[in-house]
Amino acid sequence: MIADYCCFSALREGLGVIYTTPLKALSNQKYRDLKGQYGESQVGLVTGENTINGDAPIVVMTTEILRNILYDDLPRLDHVAWVILDEVHYIDDFPRGSVWEEIVIQAPSHIKFVGLSATIGNHEELAQWMSENRGPVATVSHLERPTRLTLWLSLQNRFLRLFGDDDAVDDETWTQSVQDDEQVQRQPGYRHLPANDLLAVVAALKQRRMLPAIYFIFSRRGCREALQRCSYHELDLTTEAEKAAIQERVDQRLAQLSDPGELALFHQMVDARMMSRGLAVHHAGLLPYHKELVEELFTAGLIKVVFATETLSLGINMPAKAVVVSSFTKFDGLNFATLTTGELTQLMGRAGRRGIDLSGDGVILKEPDVPAAVIYEVAMGESLVVESKFLPTYNMALNLLRIYTPEEAESLMARSFGQFQKRNSEAQTRIRLANLRTRLADLESSWDCQRCRPSDLAEYYRIEDRLRAIRIEIRRLRREAVPVPRRGRGQGGYRGLPHGAAGKHLHLLDQERRQQTDRQRKLKVVGCPRFGEHIARHSEQRRLELAAVAAEKRLLEASDEYVRKLRRIRWILTETGFLEGDRPSEKGMLASRVYGENSLLVIEAVWNGWFDGLEAAELCACLVMLTAEDRGGRDRAPRGPRRHPTPAIAQTARLLRHLHLRFADLEADMGETGLRPPSHDYVDFAHRWALQEPMDAIPLPAGVDIGDAIRSMKNLYSLIRQLEFALRQTTSALHPLVRAAVAAMERDVIKRP
Repeated sequence: MIADYCCFSALREGLGVIYTTPLKALSNQKYRDLKGQYGESQVGLVTGENTINGDAPIVVMTTEILRNILYDDLPRLDHVAWVILDEVHYIDDFPRGSVWEEIVIQAPSHIKFVGLSATIGNHEELAQWMSENRGPVATVSHLERPTRLTLWLSLQNRFLRLFGDDDAVDDETWTQSVQDDEQVQRQPGYRHLPANDLLAVVAALKQRRMLPAIYFIFSRRGCREALQRCSYHELDLTTEAEKAAIQERVDQRLAQLSDPGELALFHQMVDARMMSRGLAVHHAGLLPYHKELVEELFTAGLIKVVFATETLSLGINMPAKAVVVSSFTKFDGLNFATLTTGELTQLMGRAGRRGIDLSGDGVILKEPDVPAAVIYEVAMGESLVVESKFLPTYNMALNLLRIYTPEEAESLMARSFGQFQKRNSEAQTRIRLANLRTRLADLESSWDCQRCRPSDLAEYYRIEDRLRAIRIEIRRLRREAVPVPRRGRGQGGYRGLPHGAAGKHLHLLDQERRQQTDRQRKLKVVGCPRFGEHIARHSEQRRLELAAVAAEKRLLEASDEYVRKLRRIRWILTETGFLEGDRPSEKGMLASRVYGENSLLVIEAVWNGWFDGLEAAELCACLVMLTAEDRGGRDRAPRGPRRHPTPAIAQTARLLRHLHLRFADLEADMGETGLRPPSHDYVDFAHRWALQEPMDAIPLPAGVDIGDAIRSMKNLYSLIRQLEFALRQTTSALHPLVRAAVAAMERDVIKRP
């Protein structure tokens, strides 16, 4: 274990280790694991909500916290020997990936990095980039799993091995799955029938001794319905001794809850009867304590089947004997898409408990509308190839420009993993562009028709393009002049032609259409016996020309994409007063210490005095608009008039909305989209939370689970702590109010690691 060795060697030499993770939940879990291994005095935790023993030799923190230390407290890293980047494939994640790259590029040279991941296919490329920035970096790859993985295809509730002992496609499984696909083609209605039954699959898992198992379902509602179905059929997977052990652990955990509101919510929302039977759900919408309890019971082997969304596969250490993938398609925010090889690998990574199981099992439930060939293609595909999601942000620009000159900041952009990948692909693009140009030259030089010339064919298509535009415009004018008839008695439409200016325009277009058509017919190429051959030739030429233009565009963008984006951001920051002469102004210095997507809006509102005179709870309700995101996302249709808890909140909400529109106009002028519209779903919830109303008495926003609401409160609390720290270094009269807001937000569920 490389990370364990780093911790051991650093403690032996009296140096420090920073263990970073991309997720707060994973940071909390790692803190508990390391504390149990090295002792409470040797391990600390720093997240947006918590600082526990922050001066310990081993400190667990999120990557964002380490990035903030690089900008605000660099001497703190003087005695740090190692930085461990757990789940380093998150460099492929937006927006977290940019943070990873900032850390690697800017960390002091004496720090050694260790990147850990189980799913990176292009680890050599990542190591090569890190070597450019950090010096020689070695790669240690182990292609065999600690526990062997056996993949199964469940077809009509029967488990068939996906691959044979020689890792080749299993002939029997392939034959039966293809027959199933043919059945779908012959009987279209068959496509909509469930191919596997949940209860039968769970029974097969139990019979084959594949429990405990994680049953992945890609929706929270689906997880809840699966548990309800098991409840309806009285499914029971535990012995009496296991039931007693579950109850004992539940009682021990509940005794630790200090918030009576959270305790009441727990009793309301947790199905204790099904938990005692070894069945539970796990997703991001649950109470944090509920999720932690399920994780503990499952790891102990007491929960036998947990119905979970894919968020469980992202970092949390919760291994199982088997993993079931209930669907091979999932909603990506726009459409339903087939799982990728990387996603399937991530899900199956939970199968097989190291030190307990000799092998793990991964079961894919065959669906009628997913061909077997697709499943095999994904299962046999290459590992996840991470691609940089690096993008300069307002906060990054402010922090860079308070330390570096604009030229130095731009050179840092060139050291990013994104620029490294673009540079690597640039050579291939140049080769492709040269080939395209050669093929185009060959086409032009090989014209051998005596009847017509290439210029005739080019003229033919120029006329054809104009005729297409004329036909579209004529159809538009006629459609506007002839309304679609409405159905119903006495409601028929009318027919007519455009008149006035529209009619004159239509007449001129029709006249031009006839002239262009006559001109096209007189071209020599139209009467050429090889006209069809010329058309095909021109189509190939157009395809090559478009490909060449696209390649040229990629080369242009690859050369200085991030530098150009940084310059656009600098222009916006200068226009809004956050930069003066390419250095952060007083307002810009304040904004540089507040991290988040909407930090500019937060500081602009502070600077304008819009929060002055508010109560602490009102300030929390206003700031949550700039930290939370509505459940429907930023593309959700606008709602009608909103009711706010107090007139002061309503007035501030209007100001924030107008502020966002003003900044958004500046962004639009520069082709940027860095700011998110203010949220409104959590305003009332945050106000009541800060007023210390019991958690079980605060109504949830529509379509929001309690876990979402608590996560939004944690994000709000993190922002207020950052704002309090930033204002502490000023003489702002707002500081006491922000300090009071910090105290108002603090509850056990917020502070508990």
